[in-house]
Amino acid sequence: MVTLPGHYEFLTDDWRTAARVFLEREVATRRDRLQPFSITERFTDAPPHLALPGNTGAWALRFDGANVTVEPNFDAAADVVIEGDYSAALVMAQRVGFAAPGGMEAAWREMTRQFGKDAVRATGQLADAEAGALLADLHDHLARRTMDNPNLLHRAERQGLLAHVREMEEKGYTVIENAISDEFADEIRDETIRVLAEHGQTTLNWMLYQGRAFELLAQNPKLLTLVDASLGRGAVIASFSGIRKSTGPGTIPLHVDYATVPEPYPEWSLTGVGVWALEDWTVAAGPTWIVPGSHKRRRAPNLGVDDVSDAVPIEMPKGSVVFFTEGVWHWQGDRTDPGERVTLHWHFNRGILRSLEPKKVDPLMLQRNSPRLAEMLGEHDWFDKMHGVGRDYGRLGYMAQLLSYTEHQKRKILGD
Repeated sequence: MVTLPGHYEFLTDDWRTAARVFLEREVATRRDRLQPFSITERFTDAPPHLALPGNTGAWALRFDGANVTVEPNFDAAADVVIEGDYSAALVMAQRVGFAAPGGMEAAWREMTRQFGKDAVRATGQLADAEAGALLADLHDHLARRTMDNPNLLHRAERQGLLAHVREMEEKGYTVIENAISDEFADEIRDETIRVLAEHGQTTLNWMLYQGRAFELLAQNPKLLTLVDASLGRGAVIASFSGIRKSTGPGTIPLHVDYATVPEPYPEWSLTGVGVWALEDWTVAAGPTWIVPGSHKRRRAPNLGVDDVSDAVPIEMPKGSVVFFTEGVWHWQGDRTDPGERVTLHWHFNRGILRSLEPKKVDPLMLQRNSPRLAEMLGEHDWFDKMHGVGRDYGRLGYMAQLLSYTEHQKRKILGD
């Protein structure tokens, strides 16, 4: 696959070269503080397009006290041996922040929630704290450059989302249960309440820029698989809203999210919304209600005229997300439970559309996250960009390839 300069697919030759260059530079300045160490990794079920032997990627790093070597093989005698599933390991490989307190532990927690406790296994340990610090820095250096798996079929299969993609196509929505841990859901809920209180609001946009937790939530790999299946690669964040809903009738009536799109709506989706449940969603909690298959009517509902008796409440446990798209009819339900329902609404637009919120692209934000966040902020497409004295055809070619490949893989998922 073509990549943008400085971006690499996990466990490819270019990825290992980037690791070796970084280590040679860093070891030159830390050699006197380092003891000899070695680490190796091996991950199975890699994407077929990488053409790795047996679809298994591996690498070995060894420092002998003087020199560092990086090789494309597995070393069972290494001090630390890490093995498991490629897709689970990729989630870890893209998570910047291992050098920060608690960063590695949080990454393991979320990976385990998504793939299971045995998806990645580690044995052995490093006796040298300086070596551990070096590896944390190496991890973050590579995570800033490790791109997402472009193979939609492979991603959906390994994440257990094949049926979800088909359901989304048929019904206009689907639910991913337990997409984040309860601990992360509680953290996000507390942070959302804090931000809303600071601004004196019950609804607030621009939530992406309100703290590190929201940046990490934006990169949830399972939700992004649904975004790609619906809107194609290069979809951009249209808005990111936090909402508090107290006991009482719903305040958002039956509608679609195509506010100014003329009817009939296109057969392909323009927008998609992921709504995160930060506590259990029951009928009494006042969840979103959706009319399954209503997106196929390709028009807005006529209030008081259209029959919506087949609408269903979206019930799901804390840490789950519902994604709906293609002009599906929906509304906010009544809440009879005491207290508040706190939610986050991710609104995505197909990459050819403008965002609802002005983007505030901060180089430091890009530095502390994987390339996928930059893609969602429009940094990887060719819109509003010039290269030299002309258009940025490099980004055009890159995104055109991703879009074409993603659509091809989606057709395979749907059996076309």
